[in-house]
Amino acid sequence: MGNYVSTSDVKNYSRITYSDLGYSSDTEFDTFLDDLITQIEAVIDEHCNVPSGFFKAGGLSFTEQYDYDESFIRLKHYPVLSVSSVYYNTAGYGQTESWSEVTSTYYILYSDEGLIKIINKVPAIKEKSIKITYTAGYSAVPDAIKHVAVQLCSNFLHAILQRKISPVVRVDEFTIKMIIPEIFTEELKMLLEPHVRHKVFSG
Repeated sequence: MGNYVSTSDVKNYSRITYSDLGYSSDTEFDTFLDDLITQIEAVIDEHCNVPSGFFKAGGLSFTEQYDYDESFIRLKHYPVLSVSSVYYNTAGYGQTESWSEVTSTYYILYSDEGLIKIINKVPAIKEKSIKITYTAGYSAVPDAIKHVAVQLCSNFLHAILQRKISPVVRVDEFTIKMIIPEIFTEELKMLLEPHVRHKVFSG
């Protein structure tokens, strides 16, 4: 599925070369950038409260159980790219679970909001009686995510260059945690705001 940005994206945007940071070759620099991009992606995912790699092209697959709600069931992750299956439990309290498929003609999906309404298929019990397998995320990495990712990588490179960490810079947890607060600007956080997901605790 690739990354949010490529090593060439970062190099073109930052205008920093392998020799600037003391690497002996572009290949060695690419290895460093791959590691940096991975950690920057983790920073973005954590800020947006989404699973790791959520913004990669094609999205991620989830299988989750929810309490039945006669109005709408709110999925934990959205937007929804596709729904693979919906099942409801026909068994009552104290009985062995018995899952029956709900075909697409018996539910309404609001993809952007991650809402599903089950029609004419009422389970015997409410609790954890709906099981849904779906893919959520984006068909392509959103432009805002790309921009923030490449900007954070570039900011990181310029920060360590200014500090003249040499001869060769390594990315590790300590370095990331030390530099992220100063490079993750309010402007970048505002760009991510439409993609921040508030955690859902019900269902």
